[in-house]
Amino acid sequence: MKAEDKKPSRRERLAKKIKTNLSMTVRELFEQIDEDRSRPKAMAYFDSIFKNFTGGGENVVQVPEGQKVIGTYCVFVPEELVYAAGAHPVRLCAGTYESSEVGEEYLPDVACPMVKSEMGLETMPILDFYQKCDLVALPGSCHWKLKMAEMLEEQKPVHVLDVPRIKERENSRQYWLEEVKNFKAAVEKTTGTRITRKTLKGAIRTVQAAQVEVHRFFELRKAIPAPILGRDALAVMNAYFYDDVSRWAAALAELNDELEQRIAEGVHVAPASSARILLTGSPMVFPNWKVPMIIEDLGGVLVADEFCTSQRYLSDMVAMDEGTLNDMMMAIAERYVLPCSCPMFSNTLERRDKLLQLIEEAQVEGVIYHILKGCHPYDIELKMMEKLMQDKGIPMLKIETDYSPQDVEQLRTRIEAFQETLRGRRRVQ
Repeated sequence: MKAEDKKPSRRERLAKKIKTNLSMTVRELFEQIDEDRSRPKAMAYFDSIFKNFTGGGENVVQVPEGQKVIGTYCVFVPEELVYAAGAHPVRLCAGTYESSEVGEEYLPDVACPMVKSEMGLETMPILDFYQKCDLVALPGSCHWKLKMAEMLEEQKPVHVLDVPRIKERENSRQYWLEEVKNFKAAVEKTTGTRITRKTLKGAIRTVQAAQVEVHRFFELRKAIPAPILGRDALAVMNAYFYDDVSRWAAALAELNDELEQRIAEGVHVAPASSARILLTGSPMVFPNWKVPMIIEDLGGVLVADEFCTSQRYLSDMVAMDEGTLNDMMMAIAERYVLPCSCPMFSNTLERRDKLLQLIEEAQVEGVIYHILKGCHPYDIELKMMEKLMQDKGIPMLKIETDYSPQDVEQLRTRIEAFQETLRGRRRVQ
């Protein structure tokens, strides 16, 4: 039988079907977004990255031939070490409903939909950059991720970073430093490139340049009326997952310049009377934007978020006091753990303080707490957050969902009622 006459396997047919469905999802999403004429023109760059998800995503991650690709999960992977070795980091957190159905073959129904989606993309030829990774770095940030690491080790090289649970202890800091050093060795082995003081310092400076624009971006988002929608802010930060850091920073600088001009000229995407909402809880990843799309379709505006896939991702910089390699390694280790307010750590007081600071600075009127079904760390801390918001007089709506589109109308009803509550409070005041 000729090769061209060979029938595709069941796995190949399923992958093709999922690719087609994912392409349709992305196209439908952008059909709605492209109708919005109020969007900043500079968003076109970030849109182009996501539009490449159609047709197998061959152009989502663009790297020179021969450059190594390091796949990363979660915010605890030190990207500076990847850049210092001449490799390209790609964050593999996934938001596709289509692949989550495949992931259910490997994980129980109650598993986090993000992890199910990730397993689907890792095990099926759907998006090509998942298969191109020369190494996958997977922090043990939750139990689902730890078990996922075991399953992936059967298919590709995986490096697990064990994140200490009580980050304030000195022995935890020393342990984490050794974990970061072990990751450095794994990256050097994968790339065949030794990380030097000079290359690491250069990588730190490169990421810091991007972070400067990130801080500027989030300051501009605080303006009243809002110069950019929250869904677009999420897109900007999600685009960082796949792009070259310098190219992305240049595109963000262009967007920031445009936003500054829009603010000066009084151009906005929502009236000043729009309910100002903050999103927190389980992270959101493209193309699972149904919640932000519903919020802003109903007239609200997302002025801030507290996601590890967005506003929290690049907030904290590496603080270099000395220029030795060891000092930089210590600074990198501290940057990736000490400021992080992930609920997986033993003390969530820091996270609550940061949330209240965001609410005050962005003049937030209401909080939507997003929980992915099966995301236990955020679900467990919900009661504490509810009490905190109640004590501060800040309305909060809990939303529990997954990647399925079937609950869109139910979510729309609840979010619409919440926004009406916020408008009612404003009228009373």
